[in-house]
Amino acid sequence: MNRHPRRKLTATVLGACLGVALLGGCSPAPDLDTAVAGQLQTRVASAKKLAAAQDFPSALAELQQMNQDVATAADQGKVSQQRKARIEAAISTIRSELEAALAPAPTSPATDRPLTKDEQERLEEAQKEAEKQREEAQKEAEKQLEEAQEQAEKQRKEAQEEAEKQRNRD
Repeated sequence: MNRHPRRKLTATVLGACLGVALLGGCSPAPDLDTAVAGQLQTRVASAKKLAAAQDFPSALAELQQMNQDVATAADQGKVSQQRKARIEAAISTIRSELEAALAPAPTSPATDRPLTKDEQERLEEAQKEAEKQREEAQKEAEKQLEEAQEQAEKQRKEAQEEAEKQRNRD
């Protein structure tokens, strides 16, 4: 059984959160520049991969760089202030989750007596149920991430098509 199911679940959920919070909101200019959207998509994919590998310090560093990229893009007028605020809020939430995942798992208090057979069976059943729920949550998070990535790609293509039409009109 996985010794750190919370960390693995956290990594999966974080990947989904990153995808939904950052990719799912990508839309045509002027809210978000197409090139910046692509750059953020790359950072999101990298942070998700790092979190899934439980390399939380590197995932945090990637989030920090993403935060700097968003600030720079906003200063250059490539990200609206409203979008910048939403992205920064998502990054802050995800950073908190990663930092919590880095914290050592609480140890269970020592028991004065060994577990009875009935208690051991209930404990094992609870562990199996928790593992089942974790797996279901992981599958759902992966599904949501995939949907968010597909939606973001669709929106990115639409933004590119719109930009191309605009160039052709000019």
